Amino acid sequence: MQLTVTELNDCSLILTAADIAARLGGELIGSGEHAIAGFAGLDTAASHELVFIASQRWAALWPDSGALVALVSRGVEVPGHDDAARTLILVDDAEVAMMMLLDSVASDLRPLPESGIHEHAFVDSTADIGADVHIGAGVVVQAGARIGDGAILHARCHVGLNAVVGESAVLHSGAVLGEHCELGARSILHQGSVVGSEGFGFRPDPESGLPRRVPHLGTVQIGAEVEIGACTCVDRGKFGPTVVGDGTKIDNLVQVAHNVQIGRGVIIAGQAGLAGSVVVGDGAILGAQVGVAEHVKIGPGARIAATSGVIRDVPEGKDYAGTPARPARQTLREVAALRRLPELVASMPRRESS
Repeated sequence: MQLTVTELNDCSLILTAADIAARLGGELIGSGEHAIAGFAGLDTAASHELVFIASQRWAALWPDSGALVALVSRGVEVPGHDDAARTLILVDDAEVAMMMLLDSVASDLRPLPESGIHEHAFVDSTADIGADVHIGAGVVVQAGARIGDGAILHARCHVGLNAVVGESAVLHSGAVLGEHCELGARSILHQGSVVGSEGFGFRPDPESGLPRRVPHLGTVQIGAEVEIGACTCVDRGKFGPTVVGDGTKIDNLVQVAHNVQIGRGVIIAGQAGLAGSVVVGDGAILGAQVGVAEHVKIGPGARIAATSGVIRDVPEGKDYAGTPARPARQTLREVAALRRLPELVASMPRRESS
């Protein structure tokens, strides 16, 4: 259905199809007057929500979609389109265009909080607070901490003793940056993430025989433009730092153990776990639930398939899969052979019992 004038006025974002085409340098096929006040998938969209069609596979859903406007990759044929009733905006890559549009309207939909320190925050008198910083309710900033210009500390986050928050970095609610740890410029800690937690290290006590904690006195150094997902933990090093390089993106519920060294531009998906002293090269990709044993090295540009267990070094640029992880093609051949095993066993001659 079309939104009424009142409903449209209640929206924080209103664009027309023509506005969107102009922003993206797209080509209008149909009216430019349709109002857009949100975004959705093809199968759930209402008339006021923008959708995108990036491939021929999804174009078949357009006739049944409730949307009136779609971003479409050039070269994709959209069946059943009536440009008298609905509008297509042709762009080079619809998925990239949607990403760019979302980025451009993010501040309208989620305005940045105003700078200032909430009356219910605790900021130690020795902390160094930069210009235009927002510090929300319940935030704790301990002694000697440094908060860079334009940083945002949402409610109930914690910045430890002598920790450093870079320029325009963001700590979402409940995030923790531990003592002496560093978060680079424009990096983000999502809700409940913990950087600088104690490393998991125990040795038998010589007297009691029970596990005795090994102190971890190192730090964590997070580079610029890094994202750490919700409820992810990055442990401090035993001696030196645990390191996460510039531009790396780590999903929710990931465990990064003590003294791990992660390069630049690495992608690590949810529920992955890296044991102590793992090294991950620049541009590597680790799928969901990948487990990496201690001291293993994953080469730059390597790709590890989801649920793989990595117990040996992975060469640069290689695709690995399975448990234990091995070259992906080898794993796929083995899986294919295992699927044929019942058939092969059934075809084997049976021994006559004597």
